[in-house]
Amino acid sequence: MKEIILINQRHLKKPFAEHGFKVTMIDSFEEVVLDIHKRKHFNKSQATSILCEMDTSNGYKNLISYINSQKVNLPVIVITNQHNLSLKKEAFEAGAADYFYYGLNLDDLIYRIENLHHLNDEKQKPAYQINYRMPIGKRLFDIFVSGLLLILLSPLFLVIGLMIKLTSRGPVFYSSPRVGTGYKTFPFYKFRSMRVNADHMLKDMQHLNHYANTDQTKPSKPKVTNEQPMLFSDEGFIDETEFQHLKQQEEEQAFVKLQNDPRITKIGHFIRKTSIDELPQLVNVLLGHMSIVGNRPLPLYEAEKLTSDMWALRFMAPAGITGLWQVTERGKASTSTDSRKLLDITYAQNYSMWMDLKILLKTPLAAIQQEKV
Repeated sequence: MKEIILINQRHLKKPFAEHGFKVTMIDSFEEVVLDIHKRKHFNKSQATSILCEMDTSNGYKNLISYINSQKVNLPVIVITNQHNLSLKKEAFEAGAADYFYYGLNLDDLIYRIENLHHLNDEKQKPAYQINYRMPIGKRLFDIFVSGLLLILLSPLFLVIGLMIKLTSRGPVFYSSPRVGTGYKTFPFYKFRSMRVNADHMLKDMQHLNHYANTDQTKPSKPKVTNEQPMLFSDEGFIDETEFQHLKQQEEEQAFVKLQNDPRITKIGHFIRKTSIDELPQLVNVLLGHMSIVGNRPLPLYEAEKLTSDMWALRFMAPAGITGLWQVTERGKASTSTDSRKLLDITYAQNYSMWMDLKILLKTPLAAIQQEKV
């Protein structure tokens, strides 16, 4: 029988027991060390795995170090109250066998722990990875168009650059890391349309977020009952249904676009409304970071929230200057995060040269926005 040690995870005792686990409840890392020592001394079998919180005092790291020093085959699974890529990396670097966050489907969590031993199976075949390759025809088209446009538009680049320098302090061009095809990051170029250090002002202006305020239907807060599973949050135990509600609210704000953004300069409003600020991305296309047509590359803080199996499909397409979303819903006040993501996925699954040409033909009209969003 599989045995799991739960450290301060009493709310998970019943679910694991129902899945056939022998559950051992322990209240501290020190008691786990004592348990491991006793089992080893009396030649008793060790537990199959340990599930514990990622604590700020690094108790789980010390536990992993002790287990390794004793040469005991006892995987430690870490669980946190937030999905954070840096914490995940930290856990694996410390030697954790796996990483979970509260909000992961409980059946999925138990299934992965049940099959944890497969991770160390030398005969296991490596996981299949989806790698996007740009079709040669699309790539040649991108090189030709971007190179030609950069030459033809060079006088406009000079004029816009001069206007930016004369109307605000700071560089002409703006570069920030973006996530494109297959979650690969690259420097994303634009004409600077905002004041310097505008990124640091974002947290104080979330109330202006277009996507946070325009969804027409918000799910009502679920009713909490004592019959539903309880999870642990920053403020203590929380009902699982309520947690999913809060998680959904967070994901609904994965995309950020501010209404009447006060960070934008005077010339910035003009070049944004006419999409002239996007022209330096032709350099990204020429370098192979992007395509003329594709899904918009996202800032890191947005891409980090779109890692579920469904939404991740949007990254299995070329990153582009223009795309299906821009010519379909750009500038609409009713645009929602889900509609944008679904359009991105639609393009990823169905794009072709013919589809790209139709998007390009619609782009000039879509480029002139009618609303300040």
